[in-house]
Parts: sequence; C-alpha cells; structure tokens
Amino acid sequence: MLNKIFLIAKREFLTRIKKKSFLVMTLVSPLLILLFYGLIFYFTVNKSIGEEVKNIAIIDESEVLQQNLESTKTTLFTFVSVAPDKINDLLSEASNYYAVLNIQKNSKGEISYQLLAKDQPSIGMVSSIEDKIAAKLKDFQLQQKGIDKELLNQINSTQVNIETKKLTDKGFEEGNAGLTTIIGFAGAILIYFFIFLYGVQVMRGVIEEKTNRIVEVIVSSVKPFELMMGKISGIALVGLTQFLIWVGLVAALSGPVSGLVMQMMDVNPTEIGSMAQDAASKDTSKMGSLFAGLANLNVPLIVGLFLFYFIAGYLFYGALFAAIGSAVDNETDTQQFMLPVTMPLVFSFVLAQTIVTQDPNSTLSIWLSMIPFSSPIIMMVRLPFGIPTIQIIASMAFMIAGFVFTVWFAGRIYRIGILTYGKKPSYKELFKWLFQKN
Repeated sequence: MLNKIFLIAKREFLTRIKKKSFLVMTLVSPLLILLFYGLIFYFTVNKSIGEEVKNIAIIDESEVLQQNLESTKTTLFTFVSVAPDKINDLLSEASNYYAVLNIQKNSKGEISYQLLAKDQPSIGMVSSIEDKIAAKLKDFQLQQKGIDKELLNQINSTQVNIETKKLTDKGFEEGNAGLTTIIGFAGAILIYFFIFLYGVQVMRGVIEEKTNRIVEVIVSSVKPFELMMGKISGIALVGLTQFLIWVGLVAALSGPVSGLVMQMMDVNPTEIGSMAQDAASKDTSKMGSLFAGLANLNVPLIVGLFLFYFIAGYLFYGALFAAIGSAVDNETDTQQFMLPVTMPLVFSFVLAQTIVTQDPNSTLSIWLSMIPFSSPIIMMVRLPFGIPTIQIIASMAFMIAGFVFTVWFAGRIYRIGILTYGKKPSYKELFKWLFQKN
C-alpha cells in the first residue's frame, strides 16, 4: 500500500512542479510580496503623495485661536473676516477655498466649531484640525495659568520600561512580549494560508479527476484510500517545496529590494544608520530587552514544531478537503460543505488575536491548543511564550490522533463519493456513507 501511495504522491508532485504556472508563481510571488510590502511602507512614509493642497478659511469670532493656526503641506489656514451671510461666497466655484472653519461663541461663553466644505471632508482632515485646535487651546490655557509648557512636556514624556523575565529550569531569563507575539503570529499566519491554499488545491484536483472520469481508470489499480493519501501527500510536498524556495528567495532579495526602495525614496543609508544609533542610545534598555528575548528563544524547538504543525495541520484539513471534492461534481457545490471545515480555522485565528495573546496560558488557550481543529494556529501563538513540555507532547499526540481520524472519516466518504455522479449529497447521505460496507 505504501508503494502505491508513494507512486501517486510522486505523480502529483512531478506533475505540478513541471507546470509553467508553478514555476512562474514560485519565482514571481516573492517579488510580488516584497513589492507589496515595499509599496505599503513607501505610501505610509509618504502619506501626502497625490494629495491636493486644500485652502481652509477660518472665521474666528471667539478669538480662541488668536489669529494663529499652523498650516501643513497639504492644508493651508487663512484667517478671514466675513459677514455671516457672505460665508457661502467663500465656497463658490470661483473661490480657492475648499472649506470654511466657523468658530463662534454664544452668550453663555460656549464655543462651537463648524467645518463647512464643498464636499464631505475626510476623517483624517477633521481629526487633524481637531488636534491642532486642541493643542492650541491647551497651550493657551497653560499660558493663562502660568504653567511652563516645556516643564510640562518633560513631565509628560516620563516613561516606565518594565523588564520581563520568565522562570525556567536555568533560572530567570529575559523575554520580550512584543517579540514573542510577532514570532507566534508569523508562524500562525503561514500555517493558516498554507492550509487554505493547498487544501483547496487538493479539493480542486479531486473534482477535476472526478469530472474528467480519470478516477474511474485510476481506482481500477489502486484503492480509493491510497489515491486520496497519495494526492494529499504529493500536494503537501509541492507546497513545502514552494515554501522553502520562497523563504530562500525572500532572504536573497530583501537586501537589494530594500536598497532600491530607499533609493526611490531618496533616503541616505548613512542617515538611517545615524538615526538608528541615536534611537539606540536613547532607548538602550528596550533594544537590550529585544535582543535578550531573541537570544533566549528556543529557536530549534519553534522551528521544529512549526514544521510539525505546518505539515500535520495541512494533512488534517487536506483529508477533509479531499472528502469534499469527492462528494460533489463541481466547485460551486462545495460551498455548503466548506463552511464547517473552514470555520474552525477562522475561529482559531480570531481567538488567537484576542484571548490567546492576552493570556497564552489560560484554561481556554490550553484547550484550544489541544483540539486538532485549532491547535496548528493556537500552538504557534502560544509556543514563543514558553509552555510546559507535557502540553506540547499532548498537543502533538492529539494532532496525530486527529489526523488519523480525519483520514478514516474522509476515506469513508471518498471511497463512495469519488464514483458518485449527477447528484449533490446531503449531510444525511454523507453520514450513511460512513457506515456503508460496500
């Protein structure tokens, strides 16, 4: 049986890696990823690109701003004095003003602010104006009460850096909560997308063979279970190969691409180095904590368990995707069966961002890391925080047991569904297939 599974897996692997689409996506995807994040970084730094300069007229009858509000590159403030019935003239087609900020004070001394514009102002513009006015009023109030602004800024800039240490067999070791959270989520996201991407490929491959009636010829030589396991294993090897190539290409191209982005942004590398040195000299405790936390991470354990859950999680869900593909005749009919399979993954990812990161050793976090439906995601988030060895062993054991169960479950559906045509089965019929002997 193993020989037949190996031959089918080999066929799936060689067939897919020889396709032009595989070669193109394997080579192009790292470039697209680097370009994608490079553009995000570029536009984050240069937020004002393509933004038009907007002139805003300010009518300040209350004089709270004292005829002074600092303009920006994209927003110019001009104080004007206009009669109330002439405000609309400032927003006419011939006017250069985009909006009018009307500040009024009533008889009770209450101040109201109105922004009258030619169209709906963006939330960013409104927030920026609110912040500028609030800062101006704050400075005015400090001046009125005789409080030194510089002294207050020094007091407000006071920071407290808590050094975290965790108790291990070797004693107390330094850690870094932010670093561990980032590493955990990076592994969880990779597993999450790997399961979806290649699990769907398994399902589509089964539907394609079933639709073309190729499977009728194949099952004359091998058992349906062997066919399912060979297909799942072969596509897993394709995904693992592609992932390793991506890691190598991203590592090789990250340096040149970063240099190209800095050149496009007209950034001097020596300036970045000096800025980094200044930041490090001002905040050496945080940098020290970061590097100490990185040094104390059990990298071999994290990498080893990442590969385990990377493969085991795919095999667990891949069998279910194969069962879905065998039960239907086209991809449109998969929707009703996809939801129960994909919901645990989505649910785990949401809980990982909320409950698990807040308390990685809570009772709920521990149980989620034991359930095979959620453990590939939850364990990767919990792992960098340091968890007992017995929990790791238990989670791996449950994951293996869950994989064996899903393979049996999917195999029972696959053996009948792969040769069933013309009808979309219901959940009741799938349940009957589980216990049907022939």
